[in-house]
Amino acid sequence: MDLRTVLANNFNFQNLIFKGISVVFIALFFEIAVWWLGRVVEKMTAPLLAVDQGREQGWRVRRRALLRQAPRWAVRALCYTVALILVFSVFGAPVLELGIAIAATVGIIGAAMLPALRDAAQGYSLLSEDVLAVGDVVEIANRQGTVERFTLRGTWLRDSEGHGCYFSNSEVKNVVVLRRKIEDASKKPLQDPNALPDINANGRDANANAKNAAPARK
Repeated sequence: MDLRTVLANNFNFQNLIFKGISVVFIALFFEIAVWWLGRVVEKMTAPLLAVDQGREQGWRVRRRALLRQAPRWAVRALCYTVALILVFSVFGAPVLELGIAIAATVGIIGAAMLPALRDAAQGYSLLSEDVLAVGDVVEIANRQGTVERFTLRGTWLRDSEGHGCYFSNSEVKNVVVLRRKIEDASKKPLQDPNALPDINANGRDANANAKNAAPARK
């Protein structure tokens, strides 16, 4: 069977309508799957978000966003890869051969990026346990300094003499925290729109009670 016959059999008007509907259903199914798995990831990461109480609000926002988004990116990439294979199969591409080719490509890229993936996994672990944060004074591999920057890939320290030192997160095995940077009590915290209201002992909103309270007479 020549190419002209294959194109004529697979890309006539009726087939294109059927294939288009199939692609729409595949896209809709995987969008729902990504949304549902995102909710699952949200529930799994929820216990990790509360361990940074007392930290500065800016750091808490960045940390919690990264803890939520990193697994979502991985789930989304996996779902969209499977969806792409199914879309190609709708148009007659061999699924098994295509899947093997994609798996081999991912394996080669993964092997080349193994150190970076190892750093990212260790960085996510450090972040989830709130081991260190920007502004903390720590000791890593017998080097003391203040954490200037922290990403999933690495940690930057600045020692007392002003020297900078970079550690890939896979090297950050043992961390001695000499001083943790916490929220300044004298500084008024920013209002978090997603924060739950403070509930008093009577089960009422303490802030609402304060607003509704009558002003004191002189």
